[in-house]
Amino acid sequence: MLALSAALLMAAGGSVEAGDVAALERLWSGVRDSSEQVVMTLERGAALWPQASERRVRTIIAPVDLAWLGPHVLYLEEFIEDDPERPRRQLLLQLEPAAQPPHAVRVRLFTFAEAERWTHLNYRPALLASLSRADIAASTGCDLLLARSGEQFRGGTVGRRCLDAGSGTSRYLDYQLVIGEDLYWYRRRILRQSDGELQQEVIGFDRFEPNEARLYACRVAWSSGNNARDLRPLVTLELYEAGGHGHFVTPDGRSFELNLHGRDWPFAVDRDALLLSLQEQGSAHPLATAWAQMDAQQVSLDLGWLEVRCGSLAPDSDELAQ
Repeated sequence: MLALSAALLMAAGGSVEAGDVAALERLWSGVRDSSEQVVMTLERGAALWPQASERRVRTIIAPVDLAWLGPHVLYLEEFIEDDPERPRRQLLLQLEPAAQPPHAVRVRLFTFAEAERWTHLNYRPALLASLSRADIAASTGCDLLLARSGEQFRGGTVGRRCLDAGSGTSRYLDYQLVIGEDLYWYRRRILRQSDGELQQEVIGFDRFEPNEARLYACRVAWSSGNNARDLRPLVTLELYEAGGHGHFVTPDGRSFELNLHGRDWPFAVDRDALLLSLQEQGSAHPLATAWAQMDAQQVSLDLGWLEVRCGSLAPDSDELAQ
């Protein structure tokens, strides 16, 4: 009986891990149209791409059948929107369950030895069938660790092992990513290996221009009772201030939707506000709402047993505004 129970528990754990991998594969796949902005750079070529200016970037992510690389493999192709024939990045992404933390997926990155040969690989099945291990190389140290948070995945590179091979100096890459049903946000930073000094930072936002719709990190805390002192962190969701929404489930099985409205909300011009609403799945009316001035860095609501705190994500920081 004990052996059977252990086997069932192991099977259940494996099923959950496989479910996380499949969920990430589903969420990530598709076409992402991003506005990309340079936050800062010390590169000499900065004049060709001034700080605070933006350009459109299109990212295509598609599942590909490469059994020798694993059951969950994605092909990623990224290019400037008006130049699809010259991708600036091509990768194979191997998805597999991560040992830690819970509900996390490890993404192993592979580059192509002759990238131009494999352009538009997701649309060329005959070419895909000819791909072999000799045609790709692992991006050592650049694995992504993406943890599931409600219906989103967030994370990125870990440590300083993802080296910036294209530079003449010793630098490393810090890449952070948030993936959701209607959200694709990334931040690419290059730092000096010797002291961690920032050399370049670029951010990309899906759907909205960064200067028109800010991104907020909403931290949800929950308690089984009504004592606020017993609140424990439950989930963190990234929401745009222009109709962003996310889902989460409390430990007692209740499902909720969080919505954030700002510039898209039909207030009078002199009454612009940031509106946060919480609604239980299946209900026709919000359970609670909170508001703040349009330029506020924070908005929160407190039900005693549930607390939501949303803070603006500044372009140069992934921390909540204080």
